[in-house]
Amino acid sequence: MAVKQKKLSTLGVDLGNNILERRLTLGWTQAELAERLGVDTTTISRFERGSNLPSLLRLEELANVLDIPLSALMGASSSHNHDQSQKVFGWIAELKEDDKEFVFRILKQLSAHLLPRR
Repeated sequence: MAVKQKKLSTLGVDLGNNILERRLTLGWTQAELAERLGVDTTTISRFERGSNLPSLLRLEELANVLDIPLSALMGASSSHNHDQSQKVFGWIAELKEDDKEFVFRILKQLSAHLLPRR
């Protein structure tokens, strides 16, 4: 049972960090997110600290209010390539086109540089 609680705790912390990061990116306070979600500020605080996990329905509502895919909220610590690429996509999604091109050039060069080290 302790193992399950440890995993749940890690999931809660990762999810909370993702909610917090997105909220700050949008420039919202906890109170603003709470109002948009129709909950009290304490609920948002608990989600962000990872002390409470939202229900599946609430997760979907959070993703909609935060205007990000549900997978972006959940994929914090996954080592799967797809999840990691989704996270990178989230970082650059709101950049201007010329900035996106710059980031892609840098990533391509960095990958080419690191590949021979394998």
